[in-house]
Amino acid sequence: MQFFDKLNFLMNITQASNKELAAALSVDRSLISLMRSGKRGLSHKGENSKRMAHFFAQRVTAQYQRHALSEMLGKTALRSPMPIEVLADYLEKWLLGEPGMVRGLIEGIESIPVQAEPSPSSAPTPVLDNKTTFFYGEEGRQEVMRRMMQILREAELPSSVLVVSDDNLEWLLSNYMLTKQLQADLLELMNRGITFHQIMPAMNFINRYTEAMQFWLPMYATGQMKVYYYPRLRDNLYRRSTIIVPGLCVRTSTAIGLGSSSDITMFSTDPELVKAFTVQFQEHIALCRPALFIHRDPAESIPCFLEMFSAHCGETIQMVNSLSINTIPRELFERCIRDVEDPNWKMTYQMYLDELPRFEARLQQGPFIDMSTLATAEEVRAGTVYIASPHKAGSSHLAYTPETYILHLQNILRLLDQYENYHFLPYQEEKQDYNLIVNEGGIALLIHTSDPILVLDIRRPEMVLACREHLLRKAEKIGYEGIQRTKVRMELKALIRELQE
Repeated sequence: MQFFDKLNFLMNITQASNKELAAALSVDRSLISLMRSGKRGLSHKGENSKRMAHFFAQRVTAQYQRHALSEMLGKTALRSPMPIEVLADYLEKWLLGEPGMVRGLIEGIESIPVQAEPSPSSAPTPVLDNKTTFFYGEEGRQEVMRRMMQILREAELPSSVLVVSDDNLEWLLSNYMLTKQLQADLLELMNRGITFHQIMPAMNFINRYTEAMQFWLPMYATGQMKVYYYPRLRDNLYRRSTIIVPGLCVRTSTAIGLGSSSDITMFSTDPELVKAFTVQFQEHIALCRPALFIHRDPAESIPCFLEMFSAHCGETIQMVNSLSINTIPRELFERCIRDVEDPNWKMTYQMYLDELPRFEARLQQGPFIDMSTLATAEEVRAGTVYIASPHKAGSSHLAYTPETYILHLQNILRLLDQYENYHFLPYQEEKQDYNLIVNEGGIALLIHTSDPILVLDIRRPEMVLACREHLLRKAEKIGYEGIQRTKVRMELKALIRELQE
């Protein structure tokens, strides 16, 4: 869907005029006409995208407008009232580009809070001891979730909670305040040491799967979740989701297809029933495979990086927000090992130094597409460009000097000259707080590079394929073969000359 289609859709459902939108953006009405006809686009830079999103967010107030917006964006959460700033953020991201599953993952990982927000207080809900009760529809699911959270808050915590997520979370995401309260409650439980074991839903409906992933990402970031998927095909007729608190309670919901109006939810504190569902979960998870691993400690993620860049992984493509660590020259690695104070980074640099011969041998076997952000000479001279990691000020990482940045650029030129399989693509989009690396061996690494630091090691084949396709499209849009290699060499040499002045 093109930008002008999205703009016309929003103009129609809000009944806004060109004059009103032009006034909100402080531009001439003729520019709005050009945008609506497809002759002008919306820039990623500047404030116009934010102002436009805020303009429409203020006008989408009626229930029919919310439902239309929810269907168009594929986000159930938009049906419920939410702060204008939150809705405007959704609209801005949609106006600037198609989200897709990978974009949804990236948005989710970029919005993970540094610290969990305190859980909102809620009125106690009566819980029936040793009883089995049935509830119906979305309201029934919401009521049962409140009861389960009350049990978890009041009881002595178990070591783990078992979750089968085989629905679209529409019952939850349609209530914005309940969504935020439940996320806060879950994060609080995880901070107290509880572990979740989750079997992810089937990927039959990408938008709904992406919504579910975005909901769970803050919990994944705690490192307290073990995530699995069932590798066989399933139909879309019956969908069942289950949450088990071993020894305490069980909640299971069954629906037909994607609908919520026909939902039947059972909630029970009967010990024998809880035990039976616990055994069922163990039998289910035995048929599943790990979907992703979450690493919060950089030292823990080293094995997955070694596997990612192994010699037999096929094509590798990465988009990183600095010059990549793979292309650091030996001399610069040795300086980093000598000068860096953080023992984890000493170990990381030593690991990559030891891997240099195997990395270059790997370039002889298959393509390596390296999309990296190039700094300006002014940024390098200011000491704000960090080696291998653009972490914020105060980090223990080493900053480039003009001399060391030149060393790195010269090594990239050498790799381009020596290996036809190596492709360097200067990436010019705005600064990002994540790196994404994918290979044909079935691994995708999504790395959040600012607080909280974490690595999502993705192994589910459909997700890896989506990440690879996402990066390939970006690479093909930039171009990396033929005359483009010559242009890249010229750009790197020009930057070296500028840094030498």
